[in-house]
Amino acid sequence: MSLRPSGFIEYSPNEQLVFDQLVATITANYEKFWYTHIHTPAVEANAVLLAKNGEETGKQIFGLYGLAQGASDLKEYALHFDLTVPFARYVLDREHELTFPFKRYQIQPVRRGERTQKGRFREFFQCDIDVIWRKDGGQAYLYYDAEILVAISQTLQHIIKTMQIDDVPVLHISNRKLLMGFLLSFMNAETATAVASLIDKYQKLGAETFRAALKDFALDETSIQKLMTFITTQYHSSSLWELQHLADTALFHEGLTELQTVITLLEQFQTAYGQTFPYVVDVQIVRGLDYYTGTVFEAILQKERALGSIAAGGRYGALTGYLDPKRDTYAGVGGSIGISRLLVKLLEQKAEKQQTIAKYVFVHFPETFPDILALAAKFQAEGKNIEIYPVADKLGKQFWYADKKGIPFVVLLWEGEKAEGMYKLKNMQTWEESIHPFSFDGTLYF
Repeated sequence: MSLRPSGFIEYSPNEQLVFDQLVATITANYEKFWYTHIHTPAVEANAVLLAKNGEETGKQIFGLYGLAQGASDLKEYALHFDLTVPFARYVLDREHELTFPFKRYQIQPVRRGERTQKGRFREFFQCDIDVIWRKDGGQAYLYYDAEILVAISQTLQHIIKTMQIDDVPVLHISNRKLLMGFLLSFMNAETATAVASLIDKYQKLGAETFRAALKDFALDETSIQKLMTFITTQYHSSSLWELQHLADTALFHEGLTELQTVITLLEQFQTAYGQTFPYVVDVQIVRGLDYYTGTVFEAILQKERALGSIAAGGRYGALTGYLDPKRDTYAGVGGSIGISRLLVKLLEQKAEKQQTIAKYVFVHFPETFPDILALAAKFQAEGKNIEIYPVADKLGKQFWYADKKGIPFVVLLWEGEKAEGMYKLKNMQTWEESIHPFSFDGTLYF
C-alpha cells in the first residue's frame, strides 16, 4: 500500500526525464516568442485567492496551518490554485517596474482540492504564457491573441514531434462575444448565461442529453434546432462569412469581427512561418463565463478528444479588477499548457526505459582507472553526459547496470587499447563495438 498522498505528483526516474524534456521544450518555445520568465510564491494571502469566486474557490484551496510552529499568521495564507491570480497580484505590486505590454511565462505547480481521476490531479503543473497591457490606451492588441495561439500550437507540435507521438494538436477557437451575442438574439440575458454554461458541458453530456436539457429553458423546437446547428458546425476562415446573418446583435457582430481578425492573423503567421497551425472555429468553447471576454480556445488531440484539452486560454478584460476594483486598469490574453495531463498521454505511448540523462557509462577497470577518469573528463568537457561505474565489478554486471538504466553506450578503456591510444565504444541496443582514438591533449575522435 502506497503512503504517497493521492493525486499529488511523483514521477519515476524515466517519467521525470520525459517531464523535464517537456519543460525544456515549452521554455524554449515561449522564449522564442520573447516572453519573460517570472516566478511567484507557492502561497498567496487568502484575501487574494478568494477575491474572485470566493465561495467556489474556497472549496478547492489548500490552506496553511502550523503543526509545530504555532504561527497564527499561517492561517492567512493558502497554496495558490492557479497562476493567473498570483500574476494579477504580481502586476499590481510591480506595475511601476514593468513595461507594458508585458509578456511573461510561468511554469509552476498548482494545487486544488479535486477528485483524483485520469487526467485530473490535486497537484499539477501549469505552463502559462500571457501578455497584459493598460486598458486606458484604448488598444485591443488582437495581434497578441494570434501570437498566443501560434506559440501554443508550435510548442505542442514540437512536443508531439520530439516525443514521436502519432497525433495532431488542433486549436478549437471561438469568441465569447460571438456566442453570447448569438444567444441574446432570441433569449434574455439570464437564460443566455445559463445556456452558455450548458454549452460548456456539451462534450460531456452528449447531443441527446444536451438537447433534452435545453427544454428546461422553455425554448421552442425552432430555437433549439437553431442553437444545435450553430454549436455543432465547425468553420474555417473561408466560411466565417456564413455566420454574419445568424444574429443581429451588436455584441455578435463585434465578436465575429474580432474572430475574423484573429483567424486572418493566424493564417498570416502560417504563411510567414511556412508552417500549419491546425485549427477549427468551435463555438462550444466557452472557458468560464465570468472570466474570459473575447477570444477563447482549447487545444485538443485529434485522435484522443476524450483526454480533454491539453492547452487552453483566451482574452480577459479585467485582470486586476477583481483584486481591487479601483485598479481595474489591465487587460490581456494568455494560454496554458496542461503538462501533467499531456504527460499521461506521452507515457502511455513512450516505452523507453531511460532513467538518466547520461548517454555513456564508463566501465571500471582498476588498472586504467586514472586514465578512465581523464577520458571521462574529456567527454564532459565536450558536453557529453556520462556516468562512471563506481567499483570493479564483473563486466556483465556493469553492462547490466547500463542496460537497466537505459544508457545507450558503454565506454571501455582496457590496458591494451590505452597502449594504442584507443578506447572501445559499445552500443547497448545493437551490441556493435567500435574503436576510437583519443589523446590526453584534450582531443577525442569519433
